[in-house]
Amino acid sequence: MKTIFTSLFLTSLLYIGCGSNGSKSDSLNAIDTADIVADATQDSIRHTKEYIAQRIDTIYKYKDDMRFCSAKYLSLDAHASKLSHEMGYVYRDYDHWVVGQDIDKKWSYKIKEIKNITEATADVELTVHNFKNRKIILNLVFERGDWFVDDFHISFSGQDLGNVSEKADMLTFIYTCNNEKIDKQYGKTFDINKYLNAMIAASELGDEVVFDKYALIDVDLDGTYEVQVHTLDDFYDAVFSIADGKPVLLVCTDPHTMLDFFEHGVAAQGGCGTGCARGEFCIIKDSRPVCRTTWMDQYNMKGDKIDSESGYTVNDKGCDEETYMKAMSAIGKYVTFEPIWHPIEVRKTLSDYAE
Repeated sequence: MKTIFTSLFLTSLLYIGCGSNGSKSDSLNAIDTADIVADATQDSIRHTKEYIAQRIDTIYKYKDDMRFCSAKYLSLDAHASKLSHEMGYVYRDYDHWVVGQDIDKKWSYKIKEIKNITEATADVELTVHNFKNRKIILNLVFERGDWFVDDFHISFSGQDLGNVSEKADMLTFIYTCNNEKIDKQYGKTFDINKYLNAMIAASELGDEVVFDKYALIDVDLDGTYEVQVHTLDDFYDAVFSIADGKPVLLVCTDPHTMLDFFEHGVAAQGGCGTGCARGEFCIIKDSRPVCRTTWMDQYNMKGDKIDSESGYTVNDKGCDEETYMKAMSAIGKYVTFEPIWHPIEVRKTLSDYAE
């Protein structure tokens, strides 16, 4: 589509240029038109496989993160490096350009395939030889007028490359370290009993469900922690914002859904009966909910989706998929980490004993 659009665009500009009557104003317009044509042509060329292959050759000539990695990648890398220095942990012990800790004198790379080219992204599959051949995948993004590496997919243990990601590993490292810092700072002084009754009421799970442990987590890495609580029967998890001094429910799971974390939000996703799948998301900013979305897919016994019983909502209003995806673009990447749990020891009051 990009190539077709560019061709039509250039054709229309040349047609306009051919209609010039030779005046000074038209000469200036012709110069402007030439610049636009040159920019459009250059942009089109940079989205070809041939240009991307040349770009990869340049990238591997220098192997320089600062020059050839995306802004997002560099931001995550700087954050992870800072935490690594502060906490004495190593988050990556290999060079992703050479694919290893040491480099073979016969080190080489070969482009196997360039695919999935869009206006903003492309994927490149390579074979890198460093003592042995390893297949890797680079995710590229088009920014600042050129292609930059946004993620490296490298497996050292035979994993499927679709299941490994340096950015995902960096996020896991960042969240794990950050939650450890928060727990060290606030874990011993945080009083869960101050919020527990309000959390139980907000979760609408009923008095029969007992929260038995909690963890302090910083979902959006803004320095203000949220609270995750877990039930004794292992069926329910709930995440609350307490940024304004009282608990506000973000999401709550049930026996059929699982809790998922993202860079800027949380979700409960899973089943909702036979042939039904659903998800509930809460996007947060500054530790406060700013948008809630849901999706639901219903299927018949043949496995065909029933469109009339499937759909999306944004802030409790039904919407089409495009509106839903636009809202969801703010939630960021999926992240994984292990919460640092603390037991909930309910502090009884005199009224409890009186009963």
